[in-house]
Amino acid sequence: MSAPFVLLTVTAVLAMGVALFRNRPRTQAAISAIGSALLAVFALWITLDNPFEILGFAVKITSTWLVLGRALILEESNRAAVGFLYLAGAFIFGGAWVARPNRNLYYVGLLCLGSVAASFLIQPFLFAALFLEFTAMGAVLVLVSSETPARRGGLRLLILYTLAMMAILIAGWMLDNLGVTSATPELAQRATMLLALGFAVIMAVPPFHLWLPPAAEKSNPYALSFVTILLQSAGLFFLLRFLDSYTWLRTVPGLFEMIRWVGIAMVCFGSMLAIAQRSFSKVMAYALITDFGVMLLAVGTGIPEGYRLALGLSGVRVVNLAVWAMGASKILDHPDDSFQALQGAAYRSPIGAASALIGLASMAGFPLTAGFPGRWALLSTLATLDPLAGWAIILAFLCVCAAALRWTNALLGSPLDERIMSSTLTEKIFLIGGIAMCILLGAFPQLLYPWVTEAAAGMVQLFP
Repeated sequence: MSAPFVLLTVTAVLAMGVALFRNRPRTQAAISAIGSALLAVFALWITLDNPFEILGFAVKITSTWLVLGRALILEESNRAAVGFLYLAGAFIFGGAWVARPNRNLYYVGLLCLGSVAASFLIQPFLFAALFLEFTAMGAVLVLVSSETPARRGGLRLLILYTLAMMAILIAGWMLDNLGVTSATPELAQRATMLLALGFAVIMAVPPFHLWLPPAAEKSNPYALSFVTILLQSAGLFFLLRFLDSYTWLRTVPGLFEMIRWVGIAMVCFGSMLAIAQRSFSKVMAYALITDFGVMLLAVGTGIPEGYRLALGLSGVRVVNLAVWAMGASKILDHPDDSFQALQGAAYRSPIGAASALIGLASMAGFPLTAGFPGRWALLSTLATLDPLAGWAIILAFLCVCAAALRWTNALLGSPLDERIMSSTLTEKIFLIGGIAMCILLGAFPQLLYPWVTEAAAGMVQLFP
């Protein structure tokens, strides 16, 4: 029996099992969360390629599964990343029923988790682009439902990811068949441009962000958070694997400077548009673009500390988005989430409003929230390397915090009606727990950052 076979087969079985409980969201959430957590434990701590005993029986779990001439391998270089993926899924699934997403989130979400896990496992890893395409197909089903018909955002996502897959696969063909190295500068430049196009789509670099605002406006906030976390985490690990595997790519003249310039552009673009939005969901969409830009600035440092910060920021985003989405789902009244419609929403659901605002503030890097330590550390790194990038992060902080204050004023305004959005005791526990976790990780970042950064410890070229 092989570890990849167990991971992917059990994920598929869980998805089919969850589909049987379509009208019982708590059961779906419990099965999805517990199953994902157990798979994370399996990926992180199972003994590979050596016999061990379970209840007196000798068992051997191999690391390799051969399928159609391709190898799926769970090894030290990727098992932490797979474990992180499933733990993030468990965290998101655990609180999903509070946000009442569409029923596709659970079983399609599990299939998407399995697809991203396969992209981490497959060798040659260039074929990961195919699994990212499958994930994008599933993401459309998570975003679009009869209750939240975000067809425009979902279709744009699928079209753009298809373009990214084609660009990356063509670049992969060039790498495998044309002998691209630093000694072939013309071929290296072409391959780099194709890879840049593919990753620009995956990382939602403008103008390839066009799926995000319409999806945010029409989709359930929690569904959007799940899709964003999954796709962006996969994109980050994929980018780091490319940088680790191809020495010539790391030595392309001006590569990391170009990544920083793209990050600066994303940070400025996202932060300026976030402050101008009159839709609460679109504020978070552009705050996400800003956050992606900050992550690219960390990668663009070209040093191990920067890569670790990028991974840490990716882990923190899971908490930030979950806290925001749980709160936003309690106060938003789709399809109208305008400034006027949310006037006085804090009186209708105080805990929901607090959760949404703290999640948004943490995305901005507000002090004593989970998003602050990573940005502060990145500012310290960029102070001498690229001061302009540091000023861009400060601009993003000011703009997104200003947007959060603007919406705080709206939520605390005079209510337009006397409705009260009741929450059960369990929902209140989840909301308060999310707020507490966001603040706790802001005060004690060592609870998350060291572990998350281990997700790429097997990339020995990036982390010597």
